[in-house]
Amino acid sequence: MSQPESVQIPPDGSPEAAAWPRRPQRLATAVVADLVDRIVGAEFTEGTALPIEPVLCERYAVSRTVIREAVKALEAMRLVRVLQGHGTTVRRFEDWDLLTPVVLAATVRHDAELSILEDLIDVRCTLESQMARQAAGRATDAQLETIGTAFAQLAFEVADPARYLKADLDFHDAIMAASGNRLGRAIIHNINAEAFRSLRYIGEPTKEECELSNVAHQAVWERIEARDADGASQAMNDHILGSWQRRRPDRSSR
Repeated sequence: MSQPESVQIPPDGSPEAAAWPRRPQRLATAVVADLVDRIVGAEFTEGTALPIEPVLCERYAVSRTVIREAVKALEAMRLVRVLQGHGTTVRRFEDWDLLTPVVLAATVRHDAELSILEDLIDVRCTLESQMARQAAGRATDAQLETIGTAFAQLAFEVADPARYLKADLDFHDAIMAASGNRLGRAIIHNINAEAFRSLRYIGEPTKEECELSNVAHQAVWERIEARDADGASQAMNDHILGSWQRRRPDRSSR
C-alpha cells in the first residue's frame, strides 16, 4: 500500500504553531477529513485495513487519543468497521453514510461513479416531491407569493445559465420553506451544496434547456397554487427526473 502524504501540521516552536488548533477534537477533524478523502479516492479500498494506531500517530503527528477520536468518527460515518483483534477495515461503498457532509463532499469531488449522482437524484425526488405535496397543503398566502415571485425570476433569467441556476435554487428553496419540513430542507441544502460542485451533475445548461426546465417549473407552481397536493408531488418528481435525464452524462462516453 502506498504511503499517503501526511496532513501538514506545523511543528512546535514554528511561527505557524501558535495558530494551529491543538484541541484533540479539532486535530481529529483534520485527520478525519484526510482519511475520508483517501477512502473515497480508493487509496484504501473495500476490505483494506487502515494503518495501525502507531503508524497513523506518526503519519499525522498526533496522539493516540486523536487517532481514536478520528476512527470513531469514521465508524459513525459507516466508512470503516472496527473489530477487536482485526483492526479497522474499510466498509463497502453501499454501507457508507453519504449524507454525512464530509463524506458527501469527498464523494462528489472524486466523482468516480455516475451511480453516486443518480442516488442523489433519487434522494432529491423522494424528499422534494414530498415537500411539494406539503407546500400545496400548508403554504400561507405570503409563501405562495414568494414561490410565484421566484418562478417569475426563473423566466427572467433563462438567457443567463449562471443566474438561472441561482434562481432555480431559490425557487426550490421557496417551496421547501413553505412545506415546513425543516429536516428535509436541511438534507437537500446539504446535498445541493456538494452536488452542484460537480460539472457532471450540473451539465452544460443552455437557454433552451432553461426554457424546458421552466415548463416543468410552471407545472409545479400551478399545482401548488391550486392546492393540488398529489399533482404538486408528481410534477416535482417529473421535473427533477426529466431535468436529470436531459443533462445526465452518457455512460458510453466515459
